[in-house]
Amino acid sequence: MFTGEYRHTIDDKNRLAIPAPIRDSIDINVDGKGFYITRGLDTCLFMYTTNMWEKVLSKKMEKLSFTGKMARNFQRTFFSNASKITDCDQQGRILLPQKLKEIAKINKNVVIVGVNKRIEIWDEKMWNDVETENEKEFEKVAEELFQSGFFSSETD
Repeated sequence: MFTGEYRHTIDDKNRLAIPAPIRDSIDINVDGKGFYITRGLDTCLFMYTTNMWEKVLSKKMEKLSFTGKMARNFQRTFFSNASKITDCDQQGRILLPQKLKEIAKINKNVVIVGVNKRIEIWDEKMWNDVETENEKEFEKVAEELFQSGFFSSETD
């Protein structure tokens, strides 16, 4: 499980350091080696471990009907923008593809966010805007999720 918020910068060669807590939470025997990174939602990038990509995403995407235009278009965009990152370098950095940087409007300062089974990479300004907006709605959303039964109790 990925959690936390980490602020980093991208160097002149498009390298981004993956925070040590995230790297340390990966078990190569369970999660595989390397990452897949692709276009995310809300103008960020999604990054998954190799096994999460292959076991969950690919299988779920295969279940989408190829006869539905929306499903085909989503799959095309999602997979055509994906890049395989074989591993971090010795300093824990990955090379961020220029096309993905442009899609997510990422400049130099980024925020890396652990979101359960995925990692999100945000331009710092975009993240700050999203976080400010989310803070305004957090209590309301939490209340609705608890009332809907999504969270049955704190101990479940």
